[in-house]
Amino acid sequence: SIILQAHHGQSSSLNYSHGDDVLLPPSPKRDNRTAAATTRTKPPQRLPNGGRITLVGAGPGLPDLLTLAAHRVLSDPDALVVVDRLVSKEIREVVAGEVRVARKYPGCAEQAQEEIYEWCKGGLREGRHVVRLKIGDPFVFGRGGEEVLEFRKFGVDPVVIPGVSAAFSAPLLGSIPVTHRGISNQVVMCTGYGRNNTSPDLIRYHEEQTVVFLMAVGRLRELCRDLVSKAGYPKDTPVGIVERAGCPEQRTVVGTMDTIADLAERYDVKPPSTIVVGEVVNVLLTEEDYDSFGGEEGVVVGGGGVISGVADWQSYFGQ
Repeated sequence: SIILQAHHGQSSSLNYSHGDDVLLPPSPKRDNRTAAATTRTKPPQRLPNGGRITLVGAGPGLPDLLTLAAHRVLSDPDALVVVDRLVSKEIREVVAGEVRVARKYPGCAEQAQEEIYEWCKGGLREGRHVVRLKIGDPFVFGRGGEEVLEFRKFGVDPVVIPGVSAAFSAPLLGSIPVTHRGISNQVVMCTGYGRNNTSPDLIRYHEEQTVVFLMAVGRLRELCRDLVSKAGYPKDTPVGIVERAGCPEQRTVVGTMDTIADLAERYDVKPPSTIVVGEVVNVLLTEEDYDSFGGEEGVVVGGGGVISGVADWQSYFGQ
């Protein structure tokens, strides 16, 4: 888990808990000074044949939230862009070069990851600019670091272009701030799936805490049950799910720890979705937000007073 906590107006602190294609020689053994220490030098950023890799964060799904650097790279007509299926079609439509989409479905993620590596190797052999495009911020539960280390085995050090993290942007696009004075003074980011599909450690309940879950909608019912029975969360703790943040079909589903799993099932909530747990869920949402969807229980379309969805952005900027 990643915990960010503000202390009485001071700067926030970031605490962390917790063969033949290889162009470089095997890396030396790590020393014992730290678990992350390594004496291996970085390979070059460009191969003799011109091959190179750029690892790009795509943000939550709205093309307008791409960074300028990301947009510039995606506009390269000669690039080979390798993406996961969760990257929105709106962002894929920005790509000027060749696009290959890996089908990372539950149960076959490892095979898809190997396919991604093979595509990247092939592009490097051909001397191409390979763009590895990943949703959100690839280094927040997105295997970004693992991919950097793998690409170095191919003999090239990737250039990294950070992306806007869905952990912060997706909730706000659904009118849910992750902190609010007097309501929440700390944020915990968690993944719904540990290594080999294990369940991550549970975060104990704290009244003034927001917990953001990424990649967790597939085990929402189990997660809520465990948070109540094992981590001390009251059953009436507010929970919001922002589905396909920033896309035209964005929805925000709001309930409690006791009701959210049934609501998500009723409205067939799918990935990519960001789950927010805590009192901040109800800070900005109003009755008008629910009324905008015909008053259906638990569902909000758009983001109320916060600009959200492609149509709202285009309207706001007069397009």
